[in-house]
Parts: sequence; structure tokens; C-alpha cells
Amino acid sequence: MKQQIISDHMQPDLSKYKHKFQMRVRNYHVDSLGIVHNAIYLEYCESGRVEYIRDLGFTILAGGFLKNGIKVMVRRNEINYYNPARTDDLIDVYTRIAYIKNTSFCFEHVLLNAETGIFYCDQKSIQVNLNTETNKPERLKDVYRKMLIDFEGDNIEVIE
Repeated sequence: MKQQIISDHMQPDLSKYKHKFQMRVRNYHVDSLGIVHNAIYLEYCESGRVEYIRDLGFTILAGGFLKNGIKVMVRRNEINYYNPARTDDLIDVYTRIAYIKNTSFCFEHVLLNAETGIFYCDQKSIQVNLNTETNKPERLKDVYRKMLIDFEGDNIEVIE
């Protein structure tokens, strides 16, 4: 079945995204209409975030901590849907950190069909860095801020 593009929304500037991860839609990701259920796209974005931090050298431990003693939680998710993905589609998950504030930072994602370029969705996730003992927001350590800034280059905004 040929997939019809249902949106003429302009695709974002992919040159801002230095991280890409591929995954394939599984049959258990789709709903009764045969398209990926809307909540599953958030899982795809989470997979992109996990691969992003893994590629930067972090290890995720049980309980949500990173090996380096970092603990973050999702504060907000925002997602826009443009075209449906279907079983067996190969998806490119583009991930970047758009900005860093004092205790929070923003992941942005773009999901495209790897073979056709069909634009599925874009997503933003605000993450808050937590003190590992008190679970209260605290400034991300400078060494990690520098890692993110070095990786993202001019594409990241630092908001003090």
C-alpha cells in the first residue's frame, strides 16, 4: 500500500542534528488502524535520547541513574504528528539538545522514514537534572555541560 503524505509541513533543518538512530516499526507498535499508535512515537524519541547519551559515553544504571551520577526526569513532552508510520517502516530518529538552562535542558527529535523521507513527527522533551540524594533540581555539572556544548557546537543555546 502506498503511503499518502497527509501534511505539507516543512521538514526541520536536519543539519542541526548531529545524532541519528535507526529503528524499525514492529507489528505490536501499530493500532487497529494499522498505523503506529500515537504514544509509541514517544518511545521512539526516548530510544533516541538513550542512544544519544550512550554515544556520548554514559551508561544507564538501574533506577534511572547514569553511571556518572546523573539523574534526570522528564518535565514536559510536546509532540506534533504529520504522517503515520506503519509496520516495518524504517525510521530515522534525529536527536539533539537545543538548549541548556541552569537545571534543565531540551531534547528535540525529528522522526522520518529512512527510505522515503516522509516526515512523521517532531518532539521536544524538557529534562530536569536532579540531585541524586534529594531528588531536587540542581545545576548540571560543568563537565557535562561542556560535553554537550562540545558535541552540539553552535547548534545549542546556553541560557544562564
